[in-house]
Amino acid sequence: MKAAVIIGMIATLALASGCQDKPKTEAPAKQQAAATLPEGHPPVGDAKIDPKADPHAGLKATSVPKGIPTKKATVVQTIDADVYTYIEAKGDDGKTVWMAMPTIKVAKGAKIEYPTNVPPITNFTSKTLKKTFESILFLQGVTIVK
Repeated sequence: MKAAVIIGMIATLALASGCQDKPKTEAPAKQQAAATLPEGHPPVGDAKIDPKADPHAGLKATSVPKGIPTKKATVVQTIDADVYTYIEAKGDDGKTVWMAMPTIKVAKGAKIEYPTNVPPITNFTSKTLKKTFESILFLQGVTIVK
């Protein structure tokens, strides 16, 4: 008799749990409409992204923010390539350094400051320039000292 009661209770629980409403699966919320995105925001949702497009296109070089440790150098040469400027500069310590950043206008002989807290990339090959840099810094920009 006890076995019959226990089996009856298990059957009742099984039926009761099977009758509960299960969470309904909803379609994901629609992506924010492109018209409401801030200017310059990348496309979302089903928008097509050109895999050959340069993700840095449209970026502008910035000055080094205050409080960031910097070194001073003199520009030896600049090379503009697509949306980048490559700068070779000679530091006050006599060492030469290459750096790349979004396009910037800086003249040969100009004094600049660049951040020192950026690790260099070694043996970087620029396909555009067809040149391998033994060591290069990729920066957001430099400060032109006047």
